[in-house]
Amino acid sequence: MNLDLLQKIDRIHPYPAKYTVDLAIEYISKYTKEGDTVFDPFVGSGTTLLAASALHRKGYGTDINHIAILISKAKLLHLSQSEISDLQRFANSFERGYIEGCTNVTPYYYPSIEHWFCENSIAVLSYLLELKKTLTTEQERIFVELAMSAIINIVSNQEGDTRYAAIEKPDLTIEKVANTFLKKYRSLLSLMQELNGEDRSEKDNSAVLLDSKLCGTLLKDGSVDLILTSPPYVNTYDYYLYHKHRMNWLGYDVKYSMETEIGSRREFSSLKHSEDKFSDDLYTIFEACNKTLRLNGKVVLVIGDGKVAGNIYDAKENIIRLCSSLGWKLIDYSYSNLDETSRSFQKSYRTKGKKEHIMVFNKETSYEN
Repeated sequence: MNLDLLQKIDRIHPYPAKYTVDLAIEYISKYTKEGDTVFDPFVGSGTTLLAASALHRKGYGTDINHIAILISKAKLLHLSQSEISDLQRFANSFERGYIEGCTNVTPYYYPSIEHWFCENSIAVLSYLLELKKTLTTEQERIFVELAMSAIINIVSNQEGDTRYAAIEKPDLTIEKVANTFLKKYRSLLSLMQELNGEDRSEKDNSAVLLDSKLCGTLLKDGSVDLILTSPPYVNTYDYYLYHKHRMNWLGYDVKYSMETEIGSRREFSSLKHSEDKFSDDLYTIFEACNKTLRLNGKVVLVIGDGKVAGNIYDAKENIIRLCSSLGWKLIDYSYSNLDETSRSFQKSYRTKGKKEHIMVFNKETSYEN
């Protein structure tokens, strides 16, 4: 297992507030053996699945965000030599034809696109969508969409990944947008070729667009050995908004992700919801997960405190209460101070006194609804 390569693969696409592949490897190694099943009900960028595959575990993940599933699937790709050759030809074809292609292509459209993207970016991304239709396998499509998704916010008018204001970017020429894509694309393809040489699980690893409350439709009762996940940090992010441009360009359903997301700033930045709403949502998901977890299976949760209605949401206290009611006993605990360790969060989130918690539970009793 090449840890340096896994770390690079884990960073192939921007994603907020994620734990590292090192952490996933540590806990999967500690609490499972080869062939065991690991489940991540908030799979995010697929870090758990990447680590599970490298350690020859069966890894399953669910999420309600289309881009999360795209990234997770990309980290599980096993590209054949034929597919690699096709993807190399795709890049060469784009490089040779983008100037003429951008002139002749019918511009892609969705409401507000011209506010968020300049004419040159629209032309290049539209041409890429046309070229994508020539791909012959699902794996090739996943790879090209990943490369597009990784640069969409960069070539937009958005000020930054978490700053949702449009600004002018006069340097976004057709050539610059095209070269931004090519550089990212070829870098990703090189990493994927390197990953193909690694010894890892090729089967029984999947990421599925699914509300975690329905995880019983994916996994049998008592089939999971370890749940490793990081639930949303309440009132911190709108994950749908973070990926909104990407979903719009790739034809995914933004509304589904927005309406199904729990703990979002959209829900909790006003005073209409109390912290009990978030705890209730988490409990419903944990209850569904519990049915899939075997007796004496482990649960590792990485979660930070939030702020609801002006008060700090104490994640440790609330999570232990929820988990205890399901027959999960706390067996290990550690924390770090978010204001000291987390540069990725918005300033409003880095309130003094907030912590990020790692809690490990053992399922001590069978649970009947």
